[in-house]
Amino acid sequence: MREFVKNIFLSLVAIFLFALFLKFEYHLNLLYFHWTIEFIVLLLAIVLIVLFASKLSKWMASLRYKPVIETVISLLLLVFFLHELFTPYFYQEDYLSKVGLEKIEKYNQLTNSDLTTQEREKLSKEAVVKEMAVSFSITGYYPRFDLLENVRVIDFSRRFNQYELVIEGNHPEQETTRTLQYTFAKEGMGFKIIGFADLN
Repeated sequence: MREFVKNIFLSLVAIFLFALFLKFEYHLNLLYFHWTIEFIVLLLAIVLIVLFASKLSKWMASLRYKPVIETVISLLLLVFFLHELFTPYFYQEDYLSKVGLEKIEKYNQLTNSDLTTQEREKLSKEAVVKEMAVSFSITGYYPRFDLLENVRVIDFSRRFNQYELVIEGNHPEQETTRTLQYTFAKEGMGFKIIGFADLN
């Protein structure tokens, strides 16, 4: 049983460290001139993680309550992974809808011609995920939907670590109803727009 707990513990620590590496890997993008360099960096990261896990195992062998510590840390890591994989399920629908509508409002402000470049970049970073914000900043193109009045959420759904809002509103000039779908994902400590579609 102790060997099983030890193996689970070391596996979870290795997976956790590898997930952290993947989360911050974009800082190394400038090294990836060719796929072989990317493969070498990935291989090096795996080797370092395995070495760290083996050193941790040797260090923990000297601890008095090693099985208890390994079990508690393993449980905490499992809770962490569950939270990361199923984040929207840990929040109430009302809260997620409110946050989503706030991000949509910020996103709609991006096309305001009175904004400076810095203000637009700041709003972009608050409303959409990092990759989209960088893309918008580089191209200078911000996809735009016409502003709607009397916006209401007509559908809400969760999928693993994302959730979707389908909103409906009245177009002020055309006097028609428009339906838009926005997808949100957790980034940092909050949710941001990761995708959108016009359902008309």
